[in-house]
Amino acid sequence: MGITFTQIELMKRYGLFGNGKISVLDVGSSNLYSATARGVSDFLVSFGVPISLEVDEFSQRLASGSFYDPIKGGINGAFVGELLEKAGMKYHAVDIADGYATTIIDLNHEPTPTKFVGAFDLVLNFGTTEHLLNQYNAFGVIHDSTKVGGHIVHQLPCVGFSNHGFFTYTPRCMFDLAGYNQYELVEFWFGGPEGNNDLFRPVSDYLSRFPKLSNTLATRQNGQAGAKVAELYLPDISLTVIYKKIKDRPFVGALETSTSVGAVPSSVTSRYETRFKWIPGPLRKPARRLRDFFVKVSSIPRM
Repeated sequence: MGITFTQIELMKRYGLFGNGKISVLDVGSSNLYSATARGVSDFLVSFGVPISLEVDEFSQRLASGSFYDPIKGGINGAFVGELLEKAGMKYHAVDIADGYATTIIDLNHEPTPTKFVGAFDLVLNFGTTEHLLNQYNAFGVIHDSTKVGGHIVHQLPCVGFSNHGFFTYTPRCMFDLAGYNQYELVEFWFGGPEGNNDLFRPVSDYLSRFPKLSNTLATRQNGQAGAKVAELYLPDISLTVIYKKIKDRPFVGALETSTSVGAVPSSVTSRYETRFKWIPGPLRKPARRLRDFFVKVSSIPRM
């Protein structure tokens, strides 16, 4: 996970850092990339940090540690949390591995920690959720952790990234998440294109584990469709969306019905409607069971 300094400056222009006294949750402890010492220093000064020798040394260290090569990647010697804390913000990260200011949480399974519920003015997801199978839980934790009036920023794979993580995201997914959860959609844009993807690369990587994939690799030379796929080399394109959470309501996910062949019964759609006032994380599962019970009871035919 990494955030370029250009993206930090862009979030500042959107006012996402407020007056610098906000609380930030980083979903995955993010490295800082491509910063300059002058840029770091100016960022800190803009939040009232006085110029000093210590600030100059800090700025130089962060700039050096944020070096990023477009082919080799970053040296991972600087963290976004260091920059934001120096500017006066409160910073926390959640991840499955120990990192800068990180609380260990398995976002596939674990609910929002009680101390994080409604605690953050800004929640950042710069390339973490695509590595998780349980998308519902991960996006639920992000939602729960955000204050009403706070912002959520997702920067995620959209096209390409064929050997990176488990998922790419459609704009439709991002817009439906905003609609079902009544977020204000502040901004949306695409990033890239960059690089290219050999779509057969993951097949080659897993060949030793699954020998049957040799048949798939053979289609690269022998099959008409496989040969066309081999020639694609799709670029990587990301998407970025900024939400503002404007309602105090539980996370409801999104229901995609464009391919449904008939009407979707209320026993399904009711799960995506908010009937409870906001409920703290530890009580949410019992509340959902109670809601589901009432949904079942209401669907029983009456004599």
